Amino acid sequence: MTDYVFVGPSLDRGSVTELLPGAVVRPPVAHGDLQALPLAAGDRVLLIDGLFMQTAPVRHREILALLERGITVAGSSSMGALRAAELWRFGMRGVGEIFRLYAEGVIDGDDEVAMAYAPADEGYRALSQPLVTIRLALRDACSAGVITPDEEAALLERARAVPFRARGYRVFRPGRSSGEQRFLGWLADNPRDAKAADARLLLRSAALLTPPGPADAPVAHVDSSFYKAWQVRNTSRSYDGTTVTDHDLIIAIMLLHPEYPALHRRDTLANLAGVTPENPDVERLALAAARQRGGLGHDWAPEPGLDDAERTLRTLARGFGTFGDQAIAAQMLPAVLGDERTLRAAAAFVAEAELVNAGLPRPDPHLPERNRFSDRRIDETYARIWGVAPADLEMVVWDRGLRSLEEFRTVAEPLVAGLRLFGAPRFPRTES
Repeated sequence: MTDYVFVGPSLDRGSVTELLPGAVVRPPVAHGDLQALPLAAGDRVLLIDGLFMQTAPVRHREILALLERGITVAGSSSMGALRAAELWRFGMRGVGEIFRLYAEGVIDGDDEVAMAYAPADEGYRALSQPLVTIRLALRDACSAGVITPDEEAALLERARAVPFRARGYRVFRPGRSSGEQRFLGWLADNPRDAKAADARLLLRSAALLTPPGPADAPVAHVDSSFYKAWQVRNTSRSYDGTTVTDHDLIIAIMLLHPEYPALHRRDTLANLAGVTPENPDVERLALAAARQRGGLGHDWAPEPGLDDAERTLRTLARGFGTFGDQAIAAQMLPAVLGDERTLRAAAAFVAEAELVNAGLPRPDPHLPERNRFSDRRIDETYARIWGVAPADLEMVVWDRGLRSLEEFRTVAEPLVAGLRLFGAPRFPRTES
């Protein structure tokens, strides 16, 4: 059994390992981190801190997918408390005062737990105070009779009015009002760190946490097309010491395997017909299925000289078998191309291309997402590899599963340098 703890400014690494020996400590959780975990039965995932602004936050489906598998997931303090309050019905466990405030509807804004902090090499040092910590300190001071309820409300509103990255007790000034002076004097003797307290409680309670059970609402509809696409982007394989994402492997095979267009067409038509790809009558059955659903009469293909059946089949394959980059998922890889030899060949080429790319300057270092190669250079490189004229590239792009030249260029550009230097990779032939 392994405990994975995602933590940053709420609690330091030493405190985590002291309270939960053997825990695997990870940085604040972000989108994709949970999908990349090598989880096994009995493991626990404890979410404390998370990213939300500089990168996509952990999505609800990512947590629901773990709950669906029976993995124990719990949260406290910050992003963990927020997600637990949103998903407790489905079996995510919430621990601590901040979780209860969210779950009971006392607070509902993400900014209550938002804060600025230094990077990992500076120990995630806090650069601001979260509003929820100020809120609880003011509440305790009011309960102790240090400030009145009206003063508590006024001081809370003053803190709320400040952007989260600048929030802190420095917004209060002793000379401004007697209430502020009394509060700050009390705070000096009664420091409050609500996030740290809740994080410690979560770690001390880890042994008592339970996985989702019959009392929790069942999880459904997690395995969407979006989730499948996230999965391949955040799942990696290692080949000969090189780690490559499933997304990059699929793209390399889609674009460069000589048998991909025919196999992808066969799989698409088989799915339309509701038969296995190995069925020898795939094309006839696909035409029949399209006719039954009223899909004929809309056949279109720009190539001249095609008979009616072939024109319709190309229209069906391109209409049902093309996707955008954000929808690339494992089902786009025909089963016969998922063998170990093919994946290893794709991984080797992707790794070589990445090494070449690492040595190339970008046109603008301030815009790392900008391509190194122009659209014309990308098109020329692949037209040469595919043996077609650049003007006919779009049809080949469709037959390789992508819906537009623009999205093709997005996924194809990282391989251009490798193709120009090494040529296309040599894939083993399929046995289908």
